[in-house]
Amino acid sequence: MLGPLFWGWFKAKTQEQHEWRYPTGPSEIKIAGTDPARILIIGDGPAAGFGVRTHQLGIAGHLARHLSRHIEGGVVVTVAAQPAASARSTRKCLSDIDVEGYDSIVLMLATTDAFCLTSRRSWRRNMTGLVHALKSTDASSVFVTSAASLHLARPLTPFARRLTGRHARTLNVETTRICAQTNTPMIWLDAASDLTSRTYAKWGRRIGTRVAGSMRVDHDRRVQISRSTHSYRGV
Repeated sequence: MLGPLFWGWFKAKTQEQHEWRYPTGPSEIKIAGTDPARILIIGDGPAAGFGVRTHQLGIAGHLARHLSRHIEGGVVVTVAAQPAASARSTRKCLSDIDVEGYDSIVLMLATTDAFCLTSRRSWRRNMTGLVHALKSTDASSVFVTSAASLHLARPLTPFARRLTGRHARTLNVETTRICAQTNTPMIWLDAASDLTSRTYAKWGRRIGTRVAGSMRVDHDRRVQISRSTHSYRGV
């Protein structure tokens, strides 16, 4: 019962503050280039750009620019996130999201579930279902991030911050197990004292480096398969 109360209190406390603002405008960031890499971000508040005015300043913009520098090519990052999304609600509405045609999918959840004190069983069931569903798409790679830092919940009392922070760590433990069982890379987000463009830049670099590495591995694998096929035909 405490979970819904915490979440409602947090929303009421922050709705008039800068920290509760979200980007307006297109939810797609494009970096020019031929045959651009296409990345989909699915998630909750941080994925939706909590605290900044445009997606250029959020995780999408920083990820797109960092990845483009890594691969020296074009990038398109699409955001499919809802501020109050949970693992359960995301899994429920996944059929409404076009998840096909992406090179990589990044799943950024746990903030809402930490505040709502979602049970480990529910988190495990819904996150496992989400990961399996996303890995069944034609995306070359799927990544899951850890929970964003709950030191950001300044309007909450110290007791509430400790409780939700501890629960976020519990969900991270479950996420680690899910990723290990499904052979899905997990990206740990550095702790942050505030959700600003600087924070998103740090996370964007972390995610972009992992995505770029996966794309290089996938490219090398395709080249190796192509060479093996040509070698076989030439025999």
